[in-house]
Amino acid sequence: MLSSLCTWYMGHLDTSPLATKSLTSALISTLGDGGAQYHEERTHAKQMGLQHVSPLNFTYNRRRGLTNFADSAFICGPMLHFGYGWLERAIPTVAVANPCGAADSVEKAWCAWSASQAAAAHVLIDDFVFDAVFIAIMFVSTGIGEGYYLRQIWNQCRKDYVPAVKTMWKTSFLLMPLEFCLFRFLPLRLRVLGMNLIEILWDAIVSFMIHKRRKESNGGMMEDGMDGTMGGEKLIPS
Repeated sequence: MLSSLCTWYMGHLDTSPLATKSLTSALISTLGDGGAQYHEERTHAKQMGLQHVSPLNFTYNRRRGLTNFADSAFICGPMLHFGYGWLERAIPTVAVANPCGAADSVEKAWCAWSASQAAAAHVLIDDFVFDAVFIAIMFVSTGIGEGYYLRQIWNQCRKDYVPAVKTMWKTSFLLMPLEFCLFRFLPLRLRVLGMNLIEILWDAIVSFMIHKRRKESNGGMMEDGMDGTMGGEKLIPS
């Protein structure tokens, strides 16, 4: 069955690469958000002295999950597809592996070193540039999808964007060895899937960071435009 699934996936990568990568990005991102929601529910239950929460029995916010799915399917997934393609064209890791058909061992070693440098550059750009952009987009797209006004989203971004980016950079340091191997050895068409699988933890942490203040605001912690109301009108969905 696994072999058939891999064959099916690779076939769709050949015929519909953008749609296939976007769909897998959305599914994996939704899984990461589900992990974040479970962690939040479990932590809340412990604080309140409530019954233990299991991964198969907790309050799942479907609207939040659907919003994360849509963000990855229509924004972040396509951006990864085109972004990694641009990186490979600008700083090739595959083409430089043996550009002149080098036969000499020293020349081959130099080509391998150049490919490693290119892969390292991909990792740094992905972690420190792409991720910062994705986090900003997620604040806006998930905020709109969950019923917030732009003023509320902007107020939250001013408070939470920089801490979220710093947290994700720290997480990225732990993942960099795996990411380097992925960019160095995995074919370009599989890199989006590979990065999605590696960064399930990344997805969960980003979702947690973005929704932490929103959950607090929904619970009555009113603060500077993130209190769930504006002019007496409730903005945060129940």
